[in-house]
Amino acid sequence: MMVKTRLITSSASRRVPFKHCSRDVDRNGNERFYIRIPGEPKYRMKSPYLDEAGNITQAFTEEYHRVFAGDRGEKVVPISRLEPGSVRWLVENYYRSKAFQSQAPATKKDKKSVLNRYCDNVGHLPFAKIRKSDIEASQMARAETPGAADKLIKYLKALFNWAIGADLATFNPVAGVTKIHKSAGFHTWSEAELARFRAAYPVGSMARLAMELMLNLGVRRSDLVKLGWKNLIGDRIEFSPLKGAAHHGQWLSLPVTDELREALDAMTHDKPTFLITEYSKAFSSNGFGNKMRQWCNDAGLPECSSHGLRKSSATILAEAGATEHQLMAIFGWSDSKMAQHYTKAAQSKLLIDAGFDRRKSHVARKNVPLSSSRNSGETNRGKNNGKTTSEDGNGGPGGTRTPNQAVMSRRL
Repeated sequence: MMVKTRLITSSASRRVPFKHCSRDVDRNGNERFYIRIPGEPKYRMKSPYLDEAGNITQAFTEEYHRVFAGDRGEKVVPISRLEPGSVRWLVENYYRSKAFQSQAPATKKDKKSVLNRYCDNVGHLPFAKIRKSDIEASQMARAETPGAADKLIKYLKALFNWAIGADLATFNPVAGVTKIHKSAGFHTWSEAELARFRAAYPVGSMARLAMELMLNLGVRRSDLVKLGWKNLIGDRIEFSPLKGAAHHGQWLSLPVTDELREALDAMTHDKPTFLITEYSKAFSSNGFGNKMRQWCNDAGLPECSSHGLRKSSATILAEAGATEHQLMAIFGWSDSKMAQHYTKAAQSKLLIDAGFDRRKSHVARKNVPLSSSRNSGETNRGKNNGKTTSEDGNGGPGGTRTPNQAVMSRRL
């Protein structure tokens, strides 16, 4: 049921503080809010905007972030209404498969968002006739957002791999399509940036606690927003990571560092989760990401993000000597690929530093001045207090030399 929100005069001139969200007022004085994301259909918000005190409601905020992330709450499309063999038909069958349903809710939501937009353009076409060139054309059409382009390739590859296993397709047209996104990914926080954030947000603030949790535990934000006092067991924080829970059932038990303990001890609220919004509610994953973005911007750190803290955590541990298997255990990675990335970078840095240390020692040895204690006119005899040397006569210690020996000595 669509909720009608009566216009509150005191907020009528206030700008809506949400990207791509705008206010409209009908002839009866009712406020209507729309999300207009370029390239997507307009969406009308269903939750009330302001409460009686004139504050933005938590329901509105959560609905906005859900829709902005691509989840519009669409109803399941009946298979019977779709053209058999079409791309949309294949995608909808994939949504109903065990392979798709066993994935984490956030992953399913993201895949639906990407694949549904793809189907808006080519959903009516027969998937059996799609070739590699068609996939590359779709990728290049999104070249201005290379991250989104490569995500489409990743999800289409998974779609057709499933279709082959389900005997619905005979080949994968995505095979051999390479990435176009050359970015190194999220920026890894430096020591200076960590210090700047700590200076901007003292112990006792929600921003500081969020940063210390992510940096010292290395958790994903989807896990971070669910952590609370129930997870604090003595001097450890224990939980089951959301990602991969359906496949691995992993359980993590991470130690509480001194920095994190100080931040936790300074919090006084009694809510179930460590991190809460200004409305005393738990953050959603996307909501927290946006809040961290605001905290970083306000601290003058536009390059920093919540995921960058996880990368910084892995970097610090790798440079401290953590092994691949230790990193895998800490960060919940199921294979060693990511761990190898960090350990290789740390080892490279150590090798570089060792090389420059050797260079420093070499330069220092070359710059040592020659001794000035010896006079250039000083003779060996004078220095050796009259001791016999090999230059005395034909012989030397132990006997005399033959003429041939004397000649060879002068040549040498």
